[in-house]
Parts: sequence; structure tokens; C-alpha cells
Amino acid sequence: MAFDFVSLAGYMKAVAVLFATLAITFAGFSLATNMSPSEREEWKEVIAGALIGLVLLYLAPIIAAQLSGGSYCG
Repeated sequence: MAFDFVSLAGYMKAVAVLFATLAITFAGFSLATNMSPSEREEWKEVIAGALIGLVLLYLAPIIAAQLSGGSYCG
């Protein structure tokens, strides 16, 4: 029986989306309830980092497929 890397990648992507969503939610709550300007900037960076990570998560396979000339299968 062969190991299915495509389904493993799908599960890993789902876990990454779950953790990014939790991080954005927690950072948004902390941003809304915090009064310290320096801590608010830190939470904004957390949100930006999580969003950039999600964008890269979905764009990387497409870009790799275009560069290699293969087909996208994930």
C-alpha cells in the first residue's frame, strides 16, 4: 500500500489554517482589549504574519506548478 502524500498535505494545510485562524482570533481580541500602544503594534504584527502565512500556504503550490511546468494536484 502506497503512502498518500496528497492527502497528508491536505491535512497539514487544514491544521495550518486552524492554527492561523486561532492566532488571528486571539490577536484580534488582544488588540481590541489592550490599551498599550507597543503591545497593540505587536498584535498587529501577529495578525499580519498569520495572513501572510495563509496567502503563502495557498499560493506556493500554484507558483511551484507554474515554474516546474507540472500540474497542480493539491
